[in-house]
Amino acid sequence: MAGDGKFPELSPEALARAEAALAGLSGRYLEWAEADAARMRACLDEIQASQADLAQLLPRLFTISHDMKGQAATFGYPLVSELGNRLCRMIESRPAPTPQDVSCMARLGNAMARIITERMAGDGGEAGRALVAELPSEPGQIP
Repeated sequence: MAGDGKFPELSPEALARAEAALAGLSGRYLEWAEADAARMRACLDEIQASQADLAQLLPRLFTISHDMKGQAATFGYPLVSELGNRLCRMIESRPAPTPQDVSCMARLGNAMARIITERMAGDGGEAGRALVAELPSEPGQIP
């Protein structure tokens, strides 16, 4: 905690500067997120077209998902963070994914991209909740 000797106290001015910087970045977040969503979809298309290259493509999918999930909650898209976490865990737990696993990965990745392109901020509203309910919540689970 601040002031307990472990962390320095943050002055109100420093906090205000940090909040202003974050607000400035939030305006650009959707640009970055849309670029990530396009990269996600392109990678998924490659995976669907050539499952023989999974050893090379899955690490790329993991990196894109990890980047998206790491930024999303900070900028008001917690569903992307939640689904990105699911996708990363699934990739980690499936070193030799089955076609069914790959299908689940694609569904998760496409949902992340859709949340960004359709601007499903916060809990995503009714559409976001319905989308998440249709997706696997655990690696290998098929709802």
